[in-house]
Amino acid sequence: MEEQAILTSQVAKSLEIWTIVSSYNIALVLLLLGALLHFARGFFLDSRRYFKFNVSRDNWGIMLNLLKDFSLFGSFGISMLLINPDMFADVKFPMPFFPLGVIFLGIALIYKIRGDLTQSRRTQRLFGLFLILAISLQYFGFVFVMEAAPEEWIKAGVAGDFWLWLRSLRSNLNPVLSMWSFVLSFPALIIISAIMIYQGMRAKFFKQLQQV
Repeated sequence: MEEQAILTSQVAKSLEIWTIVSSYNIALVLLLLGALLHFARGFFLDSRRYFKFNVSRDNWGIMLNLLKDFSLFGSFGISMLLINPDMFADVKFPMPFFPLGVIFLGIALIYKIRGDLTQSRRTQRLFGLFLILAISLQYFGFVFVMEAAPEEWIKAGVAGDFWLWLRSLRSNLNPVLSMWSFVLSFPALIIISAIMIYQGMRAKFFKQLQQV
């Protein structure tokens, strides 16, 4: 009976870790997809010329706009749920690249909510700058920290000091760095989320919904 309880607890813990890692990967994929659709927006919209009917062209444009926005906001929302001390202890999140990347993504979304990116060059540039910073930090952390220097490399003696140092930035191996990353990033994310909500309530789309 005791062995069964231990096995059940281990299975539950493994499922929890799998869910956390899968959610992190989904958030990263959504971030990359949203950035790609934003930066290549002109190319994708130009592809509408291949559609024969105006309705198809309009639907294609609407779908692209919804997908590129949903991807970035979805990535931010999922990442907010993952910034948690207990999850940091269970999973090898890249510190401090992951929370910093989420912060920059949130700032980029604030600029997106504030105004039309197609009308303000300054807003467009700031949005692009913070989005690039978010992608760079997240991608570097994923490749060089979270998935850096596997055990096989270490056992074979091919992982140098640089790779071992990068491994030490994993959240489950560096609780001090993880705690400081959480303490500094969580209040910033709360403030960013509050600004996003405030800006969203002032947006034209929200005001139009109130008038319906």
